[in-house]
Amino acid sequence: MPRAPCYDCIMNILGGRLTLAAGMLSMAGVHAQSDYPAKPIRIIIGTPVGGGSELMGRYVGQPLTAAWGQPIVIDPRPGASGNIAAEHVAKSAPDGYTLYVPYGTHTTNPSLMAKVPYDPIRDFTPITLISKQYNALVIHPSIPAKSVKELLALARAAPRKLSYASSGTGSAGHLGMELLKQLANVDMVHVPYKGAAPSRIDLLGGHIDLMFDVLRVALPFKESGRVRMLAVGAGERQSIASDVPTMDELGYKGLEVLTWHALLAPAGFNKGVAEKMQGLIRAALLAPAMKEKLARDGVDALASSPAELEAFMRADIDKWRKVIQTAKIRNE
Repeated sequence: MPRAPCYDCIMNILGGRLTLAAGMLSMAGVHAQSDYPAKPIRIIIGTPVGGGSELMGRYVGQPLTAAWGQPIVIDPRPGASGNIAAEHVAKSAPDGYTLYVPYGTHTTNPSLMAKVPYDPIRDFTPITLISKQYNALVIHPSIPAKSVKELLALARAAPRKLSYASSGTGSAGHLGMELLKQLANVDMVHVPYKGAAPSRIDLLGGHIDLMFDVLRVALPFKESGRVRMLAVGAGERQSIASDVPTMDELGYKGLEVLTWHALLAPAGFNKGVAEKMQGLIRAALLAPAMKEKLARDGVDALASSPAELEAFMRADIDKWRKVIQTAKIRNE
């Protein structure tokens, strides 16, 4: 009569086969990763071509192409304040062939909108915080204020008499001014526009009193006397406007008004490859000639570590959530 098979023997055999299979899969993964990248890499942006997101995408793509020999393809998917692009990346395979260059709305949309189709932290792998580009507080010359202190005194003396422009509800300029209003306990009327250009035109024409505008763009108007620049929404003075004080040094700590860009991958992307990418990008962006070139354009090159980027995004979410909730802002 045949003997019943030994249970422990069967489990040992199965365990050995499973271990072997797992080892083979692991080796296959290592081999596949060692071949990365084997085809072009797409960088998704949430804005049309020609803007800062495309430019930053190309800046981070160049060192990757130089090191790995694969082209970088910029793939614009504008709309819904970056939500369309973010959702596409969040649902993409974490194989390194779909990357994302977000801007500030990535961390503010979840507080501005009732529902967004992604989690800004959980659904992405951080690679590097590429850069920051600061805004300046500018007023029309007809406003009798030569400093932030004098401007706020006018606002307190006549609540809701002064009007400020922004490029749209929830934009950096809008949220930055709402934060200033909360810190200084003043009230001014918000006039949102569909983009920065029309808001700037109305400021120059005297139809709007003030706004936070991109420092680099506002400088020529400051130099020609068409606007008065009172401060820069930054922690440190900027080299292209070293004579202009920062909101931080004027006592408004943490009042940074800026556009930031980063590089993200879908959640689950290999962290070792992410760190390698960050190292290549850091060496390129922080090279003296490149850093100086970007500084002349008002761009602060950072090339942070993945951990620093995640910490930045978490802090940004918390900071602007409080501002948005206090001001009861909604952008549907």
